Amino acid sequence: MSASESAVLLLLLLLLFPFSIVQMKSALDQEDLEGFYIWTCVASFIAGLPFMTTF
Repeated sequence: MSASESAVLLLLLLLLFPFSIVQMKSALDQEDLEGFYIWTCVASFIAGLPFMTTF
């Protein structure tokens, strides 16, 4: 993986993680448990990506 690909991946992670947190808050405000579950899974997956790429 080149440096530019790593930079793009890092930028994408830094943008998507806060977005998923906002979506989780919105789902809780609307009492949408399915939406909250989905966005929790997305946030967990995004948070775990750096650890998955090290192996």
